[in-house]
Amino acid sequence: MRPLKSLTLETIIGKLSDAFRKIADSRVVGRLKYSLHDTLLSGFAMMFFQHPSLLQFQRRMEMKRGRCNLNTIFRVKAVPSDTQMREILDEAEPEPLRRLLPELFESVRRAGWANQYKTKLPSGKDQGDYYTMPLDGVEYFHPSSSSGSWLISL
Repeated sequence: MRPLKSLTLETIIGKLSDAFRKIADSRVVGRLKYSLHDTLLSGFAMMFFQHPSLLQFQRRMEMKRGRCNLNTIFRVKAVPSDTQMREILDEAEPEPLRRLLPELFESVRRAGWANQYKTKLPSGKDQGDYYTMPLDGVEYFHPSSSSGSWLISL
């Protein structure tokens, strides 16, 4: 596998940040303490760090090292609590986020890193070659989703 500049954490965070800035926030602008951009990046960071409470993790890092990874790595200005994050994200429109998956996946595929996730369904109406990708399960609990599994057709 060859490393690609397009797959560095910095580049991925940049792509996500650019896309998050373009998503319309339906909340009243003058009353916002946490931007949708910062909340979405905080959610990504929470999955990246694999920690059940992002705010707790960041507070511990600030006490220990005097700085916060969300500020230095993810460029998040204000970190919402877990409850605030859920409330803000529950109201966010998921469609603009869905458009990012194919773009990011294509970078992974071009690097050859997706080959380990290739799956062949030999029979049935959906037979063919697919990539089976591990996802966080968010869509499993989405009201319009009928299942938690995704297959990306080749």
